[in-house]
Amino acid sequence: MNAFKLIEGGLMERVPDVPVPTGARVMAAVATLCALPFAVWWIAVGSGMSGGLAVGTVATLLPQLAVRAAGFRWACWVVAAVLLATSVVGLLLGLFLLAPAALVLLPAGARSSARAGCLSTVLGGAFAFVTLAGTGTVFVQSWVAPQFREPDVYTATVDGAPPAVVARELDSEATGIPALGHGAISVYFDDLGGQQEGRMTVRFTPGTPRSELEALRERISALPGIHDVKLCNSSADECN
Repeated sequence: MNAFKLIEGGLMERVPDVPVPTGARVMAAVATLCALPFAVWWIAVGSGMSGGLAVGTVATLLPQLAVRAAGFRWACWVVAAVLLATSVVGLLLGLFLLAPAALVLLPAGARSSARAGCLSTVLGGAFAFVTLAGTGTVFVQSWVAPQFREPDVYTATVDGAPPAVVARELDSEATGIPALGHGAISVYFDDLGGQQEGRMTVRFTPGTPRSELEALRERISALPGIHDVKLCNSSADECN
């Protein structure tokens, strides 16, 4: 296809349209990468806003269908505008997470122009770096780091003795701290929902010596109706 531009004297000059530069396509692909982790995460957790994020993420792929630079450029800008508007309208629904992808698509479209300078590349790279670095940091802090933390709770099955009986044995229905000792800082029971079997969780002070933890385990095991005492890391969801 060819494009036309108006020149001196009111004449139209035929200007050949060029293919989409590889750098522009790469930047548009990075825009998709900026939105993808949010969509995948919310779909995994079953959030109600996962559908909007999934549709927005798929929309970032539309510019890749363009064959010529002009079509690619307009596709980037239109999709970016729609995503930015969606981010504002759906702010309280979490759709603002699509904004970083839109901010990368804008310079990606500009990057496809033959007159594009380095500014579009710098802006697109900066937006992408901030987004991906922030996403990576959240991922490491929320899912990777907890796997390496020390255990911080004991869990135990309450079977045959209602929580009130166990609480009386602990001599404190609120926390049970006075009777347990050995570094314990809180004791709580799951809502049994009318069932006789439930779970008790005992949280202890970080850095409690191993000898004190063993003594705490023995103290918990000695309570009426308590069995299956386990040491676990609550941050890593090992206690479920």
